[in-house]
Amino acid sequence: MNSRERVMTALNLKEPDRVPFMDFVDTIVKQKIMGSEDIDEAEFAKKIGMDAICFVDYTTPLFCKSHSGAEDVPKAFGMTGETEFIGEGLIRTEKDLNKIVLPDPHDERFYDSAKRFMEKYHDSDLAIYAGLRPFGMFNTIYSMPLMDFAVALHENLKLIDTLMDIFIEWNLVVIEKLQQFGLDFIATYNDMAYKEGPLVSPQVFREVFLPKMNVVADAIKLPWTFHSDGNLTIVMEDLLTLGMNCVNPFEPPCMDLKVAKEKWGDRICLWGNIDLVKTLPYGTVEEVEAEVKQRIEDGAAGGGYICATANSVTGWCKIENDFAMTNAVQKYGVYPISVS
Repeated sequence: MNSRERVMTALNLKEPDRVPFMDFVDTIVKQKIMGSEDIDEAEFAKKIGMDAICFVDYTTPLFCKSHSGAEDVPKAFGMTGETEFIGEGLIRTEKDLNKIVLPDPHDERFYDSAKRFMEKYHDSDLAIYAGLRPFGMFNTIYSMPLMDFAVALHENLKLIDTLMDIFIEWNLVVIEKLQQFGLDFIATYNDMAYKEGPLVSPQVFREVFLPKMNVVADAIKLPWTFHSDGNLTIVMEDLLTLGMNCVNPFEPPCMDLKVAKEKWGDRICLWGNIDLVKTLPYGTVEEVEAEVKQRIEDGAAGGGYICATANSVTGWCKIENDFAMTNAVQKYGVYPISVS
């Protein structure tokens, strides 16, 4: 079984030959591992033991100040693979909506980078996916000052609706275009929770955000995954009505993989759960191996588990621990699972 088959089998809740590993990796990590600024994604994946590669050129921007206070995010469009800390959103009232400027999604030239990526890597045995922020919720929350967003939920819901619609309508075109390029699946990013729970109440989520998210979900015809950090437990049943194949990253300790497997493992593939706060940046190689072994024991039986960090492989993780993680997947993740 090759990497593409391995990933797609897990997404379909079946047992592959072994547990797949795939993750978003910061550019700085790739450069350190490969010893070059010019990264061949397939070569990097092979070296670190990853079963999938992605491009994130089409993630909708956040319209906010940068951490330094500048009037836009340093790389305003897409994700750079570098850690960026966002500042206060720029949209306070309807008068600020003219600050939302997006590329023309109908312009075929806009998709040149996706075409180049697919032409270069399509014949590899790796699964290929695009990372998108298509639902409008994440972009709306972070493109507004948080207090303004909270007040608007009660006093100016029209502003939130309008802002979400702008992002969603743009993404619907992008999704339609990208699905023509031979992708294996789509990964969606929609951070909507803290460690204690969602950013909004379950009622507000169901009434304000979920109906609009359904419009996007209906447009995705490929297998797809849903990402949000934080504790999603209280809204997970609502989220699952969107019909995704997989949820990521089940951030520990606020989400327990064993519990998630028992509750939702018959309906979705579980992706992630390796600790990014303590184990990968500060732990030993032995501690990383032990954690991966435990996660495989908790989540891999019967298929439907993809190993990864609880967000992404960041620059603050030890390089030796990155390799310890993927080596442990290959050591303990072979089916039938037996980690004792």
